[in-house]
Amino acid sequence: MINLIKDMTKIAKKHKFALFVITIVFAGIVYYIHLITLPYQTLKNFITAVENENVKDIVYLAVAEERKFCGVTEQSVKAILDATLGRWRPFKAVRIEKVPWERVPVYKELGWHRWLVVWGDAVSGKPIPFHSSGRGYPAYGITSPQLFTEIDVRPTDEGWRVLVTGFLIQLTYGVYGLSEYLSILHRSGIKGEVNVLTKPGEFRPLPKP
Repeated sequence: MINLIKDMTKIAKKHKFALFVITIVFAGIVYYIHLITLPYQTLKNFITAVENENVKDIVYLAVAEERKFCGVTEQSVKAILDATLGRWRPFKAVRIEKVPWERVPVYKELGWHRWLVVWGDAVSGKPIPFHSSGRGYPAYGITSPQLFTEIDVRPTDEGWRVLVTGFLIQLTYGVYGLSEYLSILHRSGIKGEVNVLTKPGEFRPLPKP
């Protein structure tokens, strides 16, 4: 009887350890999906929406404060796409590269993600050889003028979302430069932006031209 009790105790301990291992593995899978897979899938969904000029999906993927306060609507997004990437139709993302957290340490603390996206010709696959600055961006290994944007993906109460205002601002600046980009954004209906410095429920007003 005593031996039986000992055997049952050993089995219980083994099962307890197995359950512990399963729990750790499951937690790791959940972590991977939540912090790695879902942000990248959100990015891909956003890029696909931009390539297809699907303004409904672009607005859906925006942070709530951008839709509520910043003027991110189907109309404003369409106006900006027409004025920027629309000049090089058909267009697509020809380079997508994850920006290491070391370059934006605060993003690691917040669980945000940033990608570099170079836009190019959908037929040739070559980058659009234009940037308002007239130069490359060595920090990203870009040695000649190319139209690129950074795209930030962050967790929200609605799930993973894209900082659409930052994308629209960078895109407009890339095409029109410092002298014109603010006027075009205001004329399109963009009133402000959400970034790493803005708190929930707040936004940063767009400077006047």
